[in-house]
Amino acid sequence: MGKYKLIFLFLLPLTLSAQFVEFGGGLGVSHYTGDLNGVPRLDHTNLAGSGIYRLNFSDIISFKFAFTAGSISGDDRKPVDALGENRQYQFKHNFLELSGVFEYHFMSYRSEKYKNKWSPYAFFGLGFVKLNNTATAYEDYLRIQPVLPMGGGVKFLLSKRFTLAGELGARKTFFDYLDGISDGDQSIKNYQYGNPNDKDWYFYTGISLTYVLYKIPCPFPYIPNKSILNRIRAY
Repeated sequence: MGKYKLIFLFLLPLTLSAQFVEFGGGLGVSHYTGDLNGVPRLDHTNLAGSGIYRLNFSDIISFKFAFTAGSISGDDRKPVDALGENRQYQFKHNFLELSGVFEYHFMSYRSEKYKNKWSPYAFFGLGFVKLNNTATAYEDYLRIQPVLPMGGGVKFLLSKRFTLAGELGARKTFFDYLDGISDGDQSIKNYQYGNPNDKDWYFYTGISLTYVLYKIPCPFPYIPNKSILNRIRAY
């Protein structure tokens, strides 16, 4: 029996920390880079939002599930090359993203011993994005594509129940048709095509507010005293 108590006492801190569950949402903006926009452009800022479910395994490590919806857009008004001047293409697509990322906090901002209730953090994970309102150029490609979310931000512990976060994240895609422009038969109309070796990216920047569910489990399961119950029944 003593051996099992030692094992339980060793696992108890992990059990306690795993009870920190958060859920909430956020608002932000999305941008795109690719064959039309070499860098994120302010004139192509689009509204986006997210739903969040987070598991805090410790004061340092968390795992976040997120559902993000928004739109991306671009055009050739500020072409990245000479071909874009002749192409004069534009697009705006809606997207839905489901992702799971690990978050690493550089300070133990949740600890009661730590005076500053904030911490910068970095994240990396895997997600899938579904594209809507796409052009016919997408017909030969899957509408759901894998992405690699990565980035960082700052979290503020407002109270034991609420956490505020500001985040800047990038999504690396393995898909060059995010904007509908890629390679093709460049011997015919090469101004219609882009660089097939330069995969498209999109970005999400926003703030979020989450509610913390804190629950301390009972260290040992409750086992009723049968002798006392029998006495009560006898009366």
